[in-house]
Amino acid sequence: MKYIKCKVDVICKPIDFLYLAESMTKKVRYAILIIFTVTLLTAFYLSLNFGSKNLFPFDKNEDFIVKTYHEQLPKDWSTSTASIDSGGGIKFTYQLTSVKDEPFTGFYITKKDSLHDLFSVDEYNSVKIHIKAKKAKRIPLTITVDYKGFTSRKKELSSMPFTTTVDYDGDRVYEIKLSQFTTPSWWYRYHQLSEKDFMHPDFTRANYFIVGNCELLAKGVEDEIIVKSVQFTNDNTTVYFVFGLIAIAGYSAMGIYVLFARKKKVLVPFVANEISDEARDKTGLIVQYLSKNYINAELTQIDVQRDLGISAREIGQLLKDNHHSSFKNYLNQIRLAEVKRLLKDSNLPISDIAYKAGYNNISHFNRVFKSEVGVSPKQFREQ
Repeated sequence: MKYIKCKVDVICKPIDFLYLAESMTKKVRYAILIIFTVTLLTAFYLSLNFGSKNLFPFDKNEDFIVKTYHEQLPKDWSTSTASIDSGGGIKFTYQLTSVKDEPFTGFYITKKDSLHDLFSVDEYNSVKIHIKAKKAKRIPLTITVDYKGFTSRKKELSSMPFTTTVDYDGDRVYEIKLSQFTTPSWWYRYHQLSEKDFMHPDFTRANYFIVGNCELLAKGVEDEIIVKSVQFTNDNTTVYFVFGLIAIAGYSAMGIYVLFARKKKVLVPFVANEISDEARDKTGLIVQYLSKNYINAELTQIDVQRDLGISAREIGQLLKDNHHSSFKNYLNQIRLAEVKRLLKDSNLPISDIAYKAGYNNISHFNRVFKSEVGVSPKQFREQ
């Protein structure tokens, strides 16, 4: 420890700047941790949505009705009835006609007022429906929307349908993401249009919620489906997952930083010129040499010793002292950095990239890359 003589002729210990820097660093880390936590929790809370809309049982403030539909035939069409039974569910009984190749029937829920028959489901991302069926196994569900500028009461089947199928496996509540509802191809063909003609359907303009007959039921077989409830809601699973990953990544990054900072930090009394200029120059020469010659797959410390005149042992020691790395690891990190750059910035085949970075064995390269980066080169490029 060095001492300096003060003007008052008292021997004074110099200020421990390393200790002050360490203290400040801890305070900064705690501040970053607090800011990150508060920001994460605030964003998480604002992202949650627990809103819901009961389509059935009917809300007292909503005037909905239930009606059935079937194929257009002059007679002998599929028969069906839909009514609210004593248990409070919609009881749908039906029998498919045998005079049509692909018969169909179903029931729908819509607003009673034909002039104001639209309702919004835009603020929700899933629908929960409680179903009890006797024979049905695949039950189609459809939401139709009034597509502004296209849907018209004078135009047949002009409401845009979004359909999915419930694979029935017992009396329970089935939850389906609205993203699983898609417009069937027959609808585009019927109107001689394509998907690109309907880029932004407006789910604030929903007009029908439809439950159809089982897609597997034979013609002439009677069946009964009871729908006990229909609720539009929000599934926050994705929000939980995303913010969970962010939290894990954030806290892990801070933990790793602290761990490495502690490993690398050595608190010693102040010593001027701890690393000599000569040592710095040699380290620079080694780094520069490796940066130019890493593409040589056979490069060794002996090669560097021969070309720079620095012993192999000293090369290893300088890299350890100044870069906390062995010769092999430092060379590998240079090569991996070049590989990642080429994976991101070029369309070269992965094998070509490996050879350009100094790897002459693809299997070995793949193992090293995945071990160091955590994913395969292909996955890294895709991400």
